[in-house]
Order: sequence, then C-alpha cells, then structure tokens
Amino acid sequence: MGEKVRQKLTVDESTLLDDHLDRLSRFIGLTADGKVVFKVDKGALTQRHLILLYAIGKYLAHEAGYAKEPYVTVEELMDELGFDIRVVSARCSELKREGLLVSPERGKYRALIRPAIEKVLAELRETSR
Repeated sequence: MGEKVRQKLTVDESTLLDDHLDRLSRFIGLTADGKVVFKVDKGALTQRHLILLYAIGKYLAHEAGYAKEPYVTVEELMDELGFDIRVVSARCSELKREGLLVSPERGKYRALIRPAIEKVLAELRETSR
C-alpha cells in the first residue's frame, strides 16, 4: 500500500511552483530593481487582488535577489496602487485574517507565498470565466 500511496500522491514541488509562476507571469512582472509591474489593466482587478498580487510580487522579487526585503509597506501600496490608507489598511487586514498575509511589524505585510498564490490564481480564474 505504501508504494501505491507514493505513486498516486507524491508531487514535485518545483513543478507546482513552475506552473504557478507561469500563471502569475500573465498578471505581474518584476524589474531588476525590485519593482512589481502589472501586465494587465489594473482597473480590471479588485483592490484585494491588486494588493495580494503586489505582495506576492514583492516576495518573489526578494527571492530573485531584486529586492532587499520580502515585505511591502502600507506607504508603498498607497504609492504604487494609488489607494488611500483606509483602503490599504482594510484590505491588508482582511487578507491577514484569511491567512494570506502576515505582518512582521506594524505597517508591513508579507505574502504567505503558497496559499496567497493559490488563492489569487483561483479567484482570478473564477472571475475570468
């Protein structure tokens, strides 16, 4: 039985991540200086999706060696996405409650990468149907 379980249920983490990165690359890109760039019309995305995609992008920019830190600040989200502080604070609090963002300190947020990517891609797939 153990062999059957291994054959049927063992997954290759890198293959899963590659698929996620391919799908994410339709929505965001990264610059060599750590900026997150949207490849789609930001007006077509919800505030929630914009913030989550940006936080994911920032985390991945850090992983790629493009950004010093894996987190985003409230000020950065306000500047880059054009939201006021109430919008950013409310959406980040919601995403934190859902277990998609963590806050290492006040005003800073980091994506919990695997659940954040899976959730945003699933939600964006639903809205595109």
